[in-house]
Amino acid sequence: MKRATSKAAAAPAVPAAALNEEIYRLVGAITAGRLDERGETSGLSDDDARLVEAINGMLDTLVAPLRLAAGAIDEIAHGRIPPFVIDDFTGEHDTLKRNLNTLLATLYGLDRETRYLIRNIDAGRLQARGNDWDFEGVWRDLITGVNGTLDAVMGPVNEAGTVLSHLAEYDLGARMRGKYHGEHSTIKKAMNATAESLHAAVTQMAETVEMVSAVGGQITASSQIVTDGTREQESQLTETSGVLEHIAKTSQTSAENTVEARQIAQQSAASIDTAKTVMDQMLQAMAEIRGSADNTVGIVQQIDSIAKETDKLSANATSKASLIRSSANGFSVVAGEVRNLSKRCEEAVARLNDFRRRVAFTPLSGNGGSADEVMDEYLDLVRELKGVASNSGLLGVNAAISAAHVEGAGNDFQQLTEEIRQLARRSTDAAKQTDVLIRTSVEQARRGEELTQKIDGCLSTAVSGAATISSLTEQISQNSQEQASAIEEISRSVIHINEVTRQNAASAQTSSEAAQGMNQQVAKLSRMVSKFRLDGAAG
Repeated sequence: MKRATSKAAAAPAVPAAALNEEIYRLVGAITAGRLDERGETSGLSDDDARLVEAINGMLDTLVAPLRLAAGAIDEIAHGRIPPFVIDDFTGEHDTLKRNLNTLLATLYGLDRETRYLIRNIDAGRLQARGNDWDFEGVWRDLITGVNGTLDAVMGPVNEAGTVLSHLAEYDLGARMRGKYHGEHSTIKKAMNATAESLHAAVTQMAETVEMVSAVGGQITASSQIVTDGTREQESQLTETSGVLEHIAKTSQTSAENTVEARQIAQQSAASIDTAKTVMDQMLQAMAEIRGSADNTVGIVQQIDSIAKETDKLSANATSKASLIRSSANGFSVVAGEVRNLSKRCEEAVARLNDFRRRVAFTPLSGNGGSADEVMDEYLDLVRELKGVASNSGLLGVNAAISAAHVEGAGNDFQQLTEEIRQLARRSTDAAKQTDVLIRTSVEQARRGEELTQKIDGCLSTAVSGAATISSLTEQISQNSQEQASAIEEISRSVIHINEVTRQNAASAQTSSEAAQGMNQQVAKLSRMVSKFRLDGAAG
């Protein structure tokens, strides 16, 4: 664009013809479409220059929206929608701006609806349709036409989809019923032909399947019989296995009991041998006790003889004492004490006889008392005899003293007292011998008691072993009976298993015959299925 510069102050006056010529030049250029031409102000007067500048400004104002519209149209022509016009215009120019923005809004709406339809169709949402109520005139007709085209295209597709859905739901009577032309009619014929073929094939397969099902029922029944027989065999075998395991356990228990019984029998035999040895020792001890008792009897007899002699002497002493009672009161007292001593000797002899009998014939460990009780009784008898002997000695001394004072009978009474003293010595010796014998007897009796306890322990062990052997023998006998019963049960189970096996064989034969018939039907079904082309089905 060539713009004139005002030089009114310096330029000389130019004729009016120059202004007109410039104006006609601009009009010719604008008419010719050269919208970039502008008037020259050089050589014009100030007023004329201002006029030309005003014309140039008018051309700028006029050409700007035209150029904006031309640029937008060029973008639209090349498939690009320009942005909305946001410049400020007035008058008709503003109307042009609004009209251009309206066109752009329509184009944006068409682009949006077109992209919406494309996205839904790409996504398989074939029921989507364009929004035509936001448009007017040809634009509405365009959207309506697109929707109608989609309806025309999707009508047979939708019906075909419905038919396929019914077929997928095993409704083989579904068919396309609409009236179509051209390629749509071809789709209808192909779809209905496919449904007819599928219906015929499935009908034949249904017939074959019924036959196969019947055969399968036979096979199933036979298989159930075989299965039940197998389960029963398994149950019988499990029970038989349990019985065999029980037999093994009872056999092992019987073997262990036999070993234990053998050991206990050996221990019992050893205990019995020990008891026999101890019994021999016990018999020897009893013989020794019997010998001691015999010796004690002899000593007791001596003591009895001494007591009788003492009694005679005491009687003589009494008669002598009665003669000299008047002069020997003290001797009378001695005589009385001698008589009392004689009675004590008799009592001691009686107790010794009784003690001898109880020691000789009564076991020390039984109801007769323990060895300690016998020893206490023996010591009491010994103390009694020692007391008698001691009193006899004292009485003899007293009698000698009294006889010395008695006139006329001193010599006789002295002789009497000497005899009494000798009897006292004999009693003392007999008491000592009895003490030794009784101690020996008591010691032997204690030893016999220990041997008796040892024998009792050995016999208890032998009795316990015999009871244990009896219990183990009873267990072995019971285990043997259980084994015999288990073997009989195994025999019955084997017979039952054989019967079930025969039934399974018969059922297997039936299943084999049914399977042959089913093979024929399966071959027929296979030939029918082979008519279908399955290659590439996955694609």
